[in-house]
Amino acid sequence: MTQQTVMYKEQPSDKKDLLESEGYEMFNRELMRKVFPRIIGEIKQQKPSAKTGDIIPFYFALLSYIDGNRLRADGNENMRYGYSFPSQNRIYEMTGINQKRHKLLTDILHANGILADVRDYYEGTKRYKWYKPSFCPRVSDDGYLVDENGAKIIPNYDEIL
Repeated sequence: MTQQTVMYKEQPSDKKDLLESEGYEMFNRELMRKVFPRIIGEIKQQKPSAKTGDIIPFYFALLSYIDGNRLRADGNENMRYGYSFPSQNRIYEMTGINQKRHKLLTDILHANGILADVRDYYEGTKRYKWYKPSFCPRVSDDGYLVDENGAKIIPNYDEIL
């Protein structure tokens, strides 16, 4: 039997190193522990057949494409700073989520404050969708995002579903 040596990229072992390394990001674990389960449960009560669990890979796909450059290469302010703007096709490639479902998932995340802003951006006749994820939101004990004034963001799904 021959042994193969597998080469692995060395990974940082603590958060400080992780944050300082390129290509790594942190996320708010309370989203996975409290917020997403609450949202999925609420939607399932109103629409049992909904595939609401797709909000999780959809959200993480958006996080993967946040523009973290405050300034452009020419030194001017970057108007895309903090926004994510993958194409619908790219989101589909990463998640397998049908493009027809992107609007519903976007609306659910926006209603819950997980997407702080969603806008259409046009360059000539080309339309782009820009998403501004709430990267590290404050979360209440019962799984709601808390705004800058300390109030819970309570979603209204009536218009969405």
